[in-house]
Amino acid sequence: MTDEADPRTAAPDPDDHVARLQAEIDAVKARRAGYRAEAAETVARGGPTRATDEELGVIKTDDTVGKIAADASQPIGSRLRRLMSRFRRGGKK
Repeated sequence: MTDEADPRTAAPDPDDHVARLQAEIDAVKARRAGYRAEAAETVARGGPTRATDEELGVIKTDDTVGKIAADASQPIGSRLRRLMSRFRRGGKK
C-alpha cells in the first residue's frame, strides 16, 4: 500500500476549467452590454433624471423664523392684553 493519491482524480480537467472561465467571461460581457445599452438610453433621453426631493429625503415646511415668531406672538399678545385689561380694571377680574 502506498500513500500517494490516484493522480487521475487529483488533477482537475483543464477543459472544464477553461469552459468555466469562458462562461464567466461571457456573463461579464453580457452584463457590460446591458450597462452600455442602459447608458445609451439615458443619453438619448437627455441625461439622467434628477431625484425628487421626496426621494432625497428633503422636507419642505413653511416654518421660517418670521412665521414661528408670528405664531408665538399670538398667544403672548393675547395673555399680555388680558393682563393689561386687569390692571385697567383695578387688578381683579
